Amino acid sequence: MEGFRALADLLPFEPRVYWRLFQLENEALWPVQPLLLAAGAALLYGLLRGRRLSGRWLGPALGAAWLWTGWQFVALGYGAINWAAPRFAWGFCAEAALLAALGLSGRLAFSRRGPGAGAGIGLLAAALFAWPLLAALDGRSWREAEVAAIHPDPTAIATLGLLALAPRSRWTALLCLPPALWLALSALTLLAMGAWQGWAVLAALAAGLAAQSPRLR
Repeated sequence: MEGFRALADLLPFEPRVYWRLFQLENEALWPVQPLLLAAGAALLYGLLRGRRLSGRWLGPALGAAWLWTGWQFVALGYGAINWAAPRFAWGFCAEAALLAALGLSGRLAFSRRGPGAGAGIGLLAAALFAWPLLAALDGRSWREAEVAAIHPDPTAIATLGLLALAPRSRWTALLCLPPALWLALSALTLLAMGAWQGWAVLAALAAGLAAQSPRLR
């Protein structure tokens, strides 16, 4: 833990300022969060029922989540307290463009089949329904809850989960890079802040990469 304490000295913000970003974003977008949770529940239900979800709509929808999160939260919100954050947002934009392009081209589809499917479903469920609970479990306000398609960590975790449900292709590894890199960076930031959620992010990252490994051979 000494290494994480050393990293804390490099952070250009205090933990309370970081968590305040989530509250401000949630207050600005309310009541979008319940709608997103309902949409996520419908998506998960369809997958559990064995339906094959077309990437022609889900790819652009997921891309829109990356674009919104990268611009609104990472570039504008996080960028106000961390000078490097707007540079991170370019990775979000690249992921958004690639997801939308591959989805519209018909190269993406998602179904509960093949190796990694169980882990993919689990990651998606965790991102959609467990991550919003972390703030309360940490003793913070519900207003600081992290919601997929609004905040970056659950968006990245949900993406890794969905990619584990996509057909094996040379694009899978490329699509995994931005969420994996962001989660690694987020975990380091949280641990440097002394937040136990960093370990949860690391566990989700490890599970996401493990879910992809059988498909990338």
